Amino acid sequence: MTARRKPTEVPFKPAEVALKRDENWWLHPVLRGQQSLPLNAGAGAMPHRWVRSDGTLETPEVQLEVDSPYADFAKILYRLNSNRPGPVRGFYVIVEIEQGRFAVGQLCADPALPVQLFEDLVYTSEVQARTKAAELRAANPGIVAL
Repeated sequence: MTARRKPTEVPFKPAEVALKRDENWWLHPVLRGQQSLPLNAGAGAMPHRWVRSDGTLETPEVQLEVDSPYADFAKILYRLNSNRPGPVRGFYVIVEIEQGRFAVGQLCADPALPVQLFEDLVYTSEVQARTKAAELRAANPGIVAL
């Protein structure tokens, strides 16, 4: 009888890169700021309002019980915003306002105007806008799961 060879055990090596779970994996990349949202996409154009990023302009009151095509979307954003209306913390998007011009915006729990665009954060490059949105997201993160 021949002796059986033991399979060589390979020691476990931890991943070289620490992997972080994306809590919002289920949202479209546009809504996570990973792609630009076209402002004038014909019938699919999303209503918006212009504000300043420093908050000098007063934002109007938000009503969640409005009958609009974005009512269900606003309810989801309302839950993501800890049951508060208004701008959703950490949800900064890039919007192509016209050919070659990109604005940084923020999603709002508002069925009438689900996006607010920052008039002082308009760039000629999508990369610049994405970098600014990432900075804003890092400075003001949304809900972080423990």
